[in-house]
Amino acid sequence: MDKEKLVLAVDLGTTNIKTGLINREGKIISLVQKELPLEKDSTGKAEHDPEKIFNIFVESIRETTRGYEDKVGILITSSYMFGLLPLDKNMKPLTGIITLLDTRTKEIFEDLLKEADFQEIYKRTGCPPLLYYPFVRIYWLKKKHREIFDLAKFYLGSKSFLIYKLIGEPYTEPSIDSSTQLLNIHTLNWDPYILDFLGITYENLPKVVSADKILGTLPKSTLDLLGLKGEVLLAVGLYDGGAVGTGIGALGGDGIGIINIGTTAMFRVPHPKAVFDDPKKMRIQVPYFFDSKWFPGGGINNAGIILKWYRDNLFNLNYEEQSKIAKDIETDNLFFLPYLTGERNPEIGSIASGVLFGLRPHHTKAHIIRAGMEGVSYIIRMLYETLRELGIEVKEVRSGGGGTKSDTWMQILSDILGVEVAVTRVEETALLGSAILGFTLLGEFSSYKEATEKLVKIEKVYIPNKEKADYYNKKFEFFTYLTHNLKEAFSIHSQL
Repeated sequence: MDKEKLVLAVDLGTTNIKTGLINREGKIISLVQKELPLEKDSTGKAEHDPEKIFNIFVESIRETTRGYEDKVGILITSSYMFGLLPLDKNMKPLTGIITLLDTRTKEIFEDLLKEADFQEIYKRTGCPPLLYYPFVRIYWLKKKHREIFDLAKFYLGSKSFLIYKLIGEPYTEPSIDSSTQLLNIHTLNWDPYILDFLGITYENLPKVVSADKILGTLPKSTLDLLGLKGEVLLAVGLYDGGAVGTGIGALGGDGIGIINIGTTAMFRVPHPKAVFDDPKKMRIQVPYFFDSKWFPGGGINNAGIILKWYRDNLFNLNYEEQSKIAKDIETDNLFFLPYLTGERNPEIGSIASGVLFGLRPHHTKAHIIRAGMEGVSYIIRMLYETLRELGIEVKEVRSGGGGTKSDTWMQILSDILGVEVAVTRVEETALLGSAILGFTLLGEFSSYKEATEKLVKIEKVYIPNKEKADYYNKKFEFFTYLTHNLKEAFSIHSQL
């Protein structure tokens, strides 16, 4: 490998795009972040204009690489899950990229639950019945927007669309496709049973390849567009959560529980085989990860968004101030079910909403803030307990994302889980995760494990307070009780 070559990593999120230029020591030497416009309306629409997104993608790369145009060795992009873009026979978009935040599929979801055999679908895809999956969105187009469905000849995700724009052919990979409810988790290819149900074929979807497949070098026209020089390889890359997991240390060994707390959150454990929950419960998702590992666990809709809601709508306190005032108090039996945007838990799903339970006159904003941090941590523990029940050993837990800036929250998380929680040093973990892939592909490291050991650094370890174990165990049991027993109330409330 040319000693001067750098990894150019791009992480396309729902609200922001981050672009970083990373050296072989894992240092981000240039970083650009831009906000992404989201087209929303009262129907529940939440789309990205694909051309605007690509233009911002190009601008971000040009800004990030200014002065390093001839130093880039490889480009790797991670991207958000659940995106769906239907295109016609000429590859012209028929809608925007439909994102996770789009809720228009609510209008057909109950009908789909009756028509489709979701226990069979779970056995094939590892995806419980939720309204966010592209499977559900294609069904919605077929039932409610037949003119679009009939014109659609291709269905791309957010990342496969970027790849198509870069090299003229769409490719995708199993980690991001594990969230489509179209991919067979055993064969790691599109599932014929599900495609037949929808009335689409393999030809309507991009080719599935490994996340570390090098698709070749960028053509001259693309290099000119991006402002790059020389030979630049293009690798497929992981979905955003997979890149985050890699950047936290998921490829460093077996049994490493990965928590990411950003706007949303996740708790997953890399595992050498697919492990499924009881199809009647479907409490976890079973996506494929990377490097012959699956990634059982779950995503959580509401995490840092809770503190943002506190800041913008209730208390006018920044995140550091919230963390400070919530540090040394107890919530005194105040519970916050932080389901502001619904939840990916199939038991309650999109009908769930936020609930403050046990509110008394003496409770202050500090109590409410801490209850929010505890509520997110209880949801993570629900996933943790389910994985343990299914025989998945968790030897250590590592955490990344913006939530790790709060000592208060990380200590709460450690106390509620009852395990040590290690926080990594790098803030932009998704970009570092892509760099681990990139430098290994460039030959700098002999394996992803070696790259992980060299580039991922632990900054701090939070140790659980044993004296609080019984206290939090009882509160966790009651939080779980509330979630289960409010299901009927959520359902009635959603019909009002």
